[in-house]
Amino acid sequence: MKVLKRLGKIITNNFGLKLLSIGLSFVIWVIVAQISNPVGTVSFSNVQVQFINVDQLENQGKVFQVLDQTDVVKVTVRAPESVISTLSAADITAVADFSEIGEDGTVPITYSLDRAERIIADHDELLVSVDDKKTKYVNIQYQLVGDVGEGCVQGGVKLDRNRLEVSGPASAVDRISYALVTIDLDGAVKTISADMEIVLCDATGVKVENDLIVKQTDYVTTTVTVLSTKTVPIYASVTGEPAAGYIYTGDIYVDPEVVTIAGDTSVLNGITRIDITDPVDIGSARNDITATYDLTKFLPGGVEFEDKTMDTEISVTAYVEKMLEKNLTITSDAILIHDIPEGFNAEVVVTEDISVRLVGLETELNAVSSESLTGIVEIDSYLTANNITDIHDGDVIAIPVKFNLSDHVNADAVYVRVQLTQVEEDV
Repeated sequence: MKVLKRLGKIITNNFGLKLLSIGLSFVIWVIVAQISNPVGTVSFSNVQVQFINVDQLENQGKVFQVLDQTDVVKVTVRAPESVISTLSAADITAVADFSEIGEDGTVPITYSLDRAERIIADHDELLVSVDDKKTKYVNIQYQLVGDVGEGCVQGGVKLDRNRLEVSGPASAVDRISYALVTIDLDGAVKTISADMEIVLCDATGVKVENDLIVKQTDYVTTTVTVLSTKTVPIYASVTGEPAAGYIYTGDIYVDPEVVTIAGDTSVLNGITRIDITDPVDIGSARNDITATYDLTKFLPGGVEFEDKTMDTEISVTAYVEKMLEKNLTITSDAILIHDIPEGFNAEVVVTEDISVRLVGLETELNAVSSESLTGIVEIDSYLTANNITDIHDGDVIAIPVKFNLSDHVNADAVYVRVQLTQVEEDV
């Protein structure tokens, strides 16, 4: 008991002075601490807010989008200089807990830093827009820009998929009308095959952009065939014979006469014309015959038309005319003798003019006159063809005349008498 009384007396003796000493000691300690390790502030403008409990929205079929970049915070930290010198934005924890989201789309942000005296942020709420999540399919379209190289033509276009699944906020997904890939053909001289970026568009063609939209894929493999071109004629033929007294002139008109085709160079090199393999039937015809065809049926394999919009129907006209006749008179001087047997001389024995009846096309008949008409007799060929081997001096033989006529003029058979005389041998 005496000890306690004595201790109490020691403590209470000059108590105010002792209390003052303690206070002065603390102040001195603070001053010394401030001098040796003063408190300062530092600011970080790129602190990223972390999200937790987002699955609560996702489980409700919702998606969200951060507004006004509120997921990035500017933070000012108050701490001793020894701490400040070691800090970075990564040391500061900023957490937005989506379990606490408000009806107005705000989520409180909690900040923490173990070594800080105080943290001041430029905002303490995350602003978000919440929307229903929606998924749908859209068609993939393509557009071509630029022109292929000279002498080439663009062929077919093939995409490795024609539909695309997209998902995201309903308000954004509802705006999407189609997906588009753009293919640049500028100067292309061979087939193009590449992965093309897919762009989402609304009904007016404006690009739909939203970070929360998820595409099934960002690219589509696109193949554009680039073909060489070649202009070739179209060939047609006839079958049958016109009616009696009529003749096919040999003229046939195809409209159009030529066509430009496209295909691989190796294929085009082997094509010189397009054949209409169904001939025009002029059987018993008394006038011109016109037939129409779909040229597509006659294109060789691996070939297409350069102009995909062209009218592929063509017409083929075969010309038929009535045969006319003309009677001419020629002298023996118009008959030439060829192919004289060895050892003989020959001359035409004619006492009067020779009448020739011609039948053929009017235009070609008009070009023949008595002055221009000549004939040929080929003696040895005629003798051989008719097995005449025994000939003598003075023999007279009737031999047919061949006239120099065009293809569409014919002459009735005309024979002239030719006398053979043996050549006298020199003594």
